[in-house]
Amino acid sequence: MASLRLENLSKDYDSVQAVKSLSLDVADGEFIVMLGPSGAGKTTTLKLIAGVVTPTDGKVYIGDRLVNAIEPHKRNVAMAFESYALYPHKNVKQNLAFPLKAPGRKLPAAEIEQRVMGVAEMLNIHMLLDRLPQHLSNGQKQRVALGRAMVREPEVLLLDEPISHLDAKLRHRMRTEFKALETEIHTTTVYVTHDYLEALSLGDRLVVLNEGEIQQTGMPDDVFLNPANVFVSKLLGHPQINLIPCKIFRDGDALQLISLDGAIRMGVPAHLHGAIAAYGGDQLIAGIRPLHMTVVAHGVNGEAGLNQCNGLVYVYERLGTKGVLTAAVGKQQLDVITPIEMSFDYDEAITLGIDTERILLFDPESEKNIQQL
Repeated sequence: MASLRLENLSKDYDSVQAVKSLSLDVADGEFIVMLGPSGAGKTTTLKLIAGVVTPTDGKVYIGDRLVNAIEPHKRNVAMAFESYALYPHKNVKQNLAFPLKAPGRKLPAAEIEQRVMGVAEMLNIHMLLDRLPQHLSNGQKQRVALGRAMVREPEVLLLDEPISHLDAKLRHRMRTEFKALETEIHTTTVYVTHDYLEALSLGDRLVVLNEGEIQQTGMPDDVFLNPANVFVSKLLGHPQINLIPCKIFRDGDALQLISLDGAIRMGVPAHLHGAIAAYGGDQLIAGIRPLHMTVVAHGVNGEAGLNQCNGLVYVYERLGTKGVLTAAVGKQQLDVITPIEMSFDYDEAITLGIDTERILLFDPESEKNIQQL
């Protein structure tokens, strides 16, 4: 195993800068998850680490070694892609053993057997060793592809969207298996995904990318609860966070946020007073996650006031174990997560409650979290 260090890493493709001065330290044995939308630079970053793409600028260190000039097969880095890339004419055992028989390795047959069997047991595919890929399920194929990367005993393991193409039920199961595997392999790992559920449930640390730049790094729970900016707050959660442009109203020691159309009034909790004072502006974007709002009344409007607002039902969907309500409140559309047993009619009057203790505040110009300015 080894640590991984990226120093001001950049990659340009003609006029497109895919990765922009990216710096990151990954500790020996750490499992980090890199989250971002399509085009964020996630896969390019993995390819720069693996050496299959040459950086325009910057340095890659594995342990204490600067590896920029070292060929990919000599870096002791293994990469598993979204596609399984299994050899269709080789059985599972032969697919697992193939990297160990590549030119330059020439491991003894006994060691190859030991490694293959060890990985097969760890990934619970030991009963599949004689099968051809065409006789495997998608989940089994994914485990074989992962095993082929792990059997090399790499210093750094790179996983590029390894389960994104699986169905929802299988993705959930594979997330559980990856979490268990993480405690066993102790290999420095960079796991790339666009799925926020994977990002929050896996890994020791979360790295959020957008347009080739790191937006935030931290423990998954910390990033979810304290996003650095509007982009990060929108990326983590479905439905997305509600964002309400507001004016700051000061009444002595009390602070309120009033939506620009006047339809929503929220009291500012004491723990945010200092951040607003330091911010100094008179307008903010208030961020409220759908799970931090509740339905107070429906069928008739309740009493609108501080931390409660009236509106009309626009859309209601049942999604498995929860409901998602979209309500028109003034000029805003607000999403609310509801218990599955509730039901609503289109254009029905509704009153919503807001848990302002969970509110997030962003600067309208920079879109940064004012608590992190």
